[in-house]
Amino acid sequence: MRRFLVLPTSRAGWGLFIAFVALVLAGIWPVIGWVNRPTLVMGLPLLVVWSYVIMFACVAVMLVGNRIVERDDHE
Repeated sequence: MRRFLVLPTSRAGWGLFIAFVALVLAGIWPVIGWVNRPTLVMGLPLLVVWSYVIMFACVAVMLVGNRIVERDDHE
C-alpha cells in the first residue's frame, strides 16, 4: 500500500524537513508582507533580496540533504 506522505526517520531528516518547511513559510504571505517595504539593500528592493535569500537557502538545504542521503547510502 502506497503512503500519501512519507515522514523522515532520522534526526537529520527531521532537521532538514523542518528547515525546508521554515523556508517555505518564509516565502509566503505574512513574512512577505513584513519585507515588502520601499527599502533598498545594495541597490535592490528588500523584497528581491529576501527572495534571493530564500532561493539560495533552499538550494543549501537540498545540498545538505543530498550529502546526508549519500552518506547514509539510501536509494
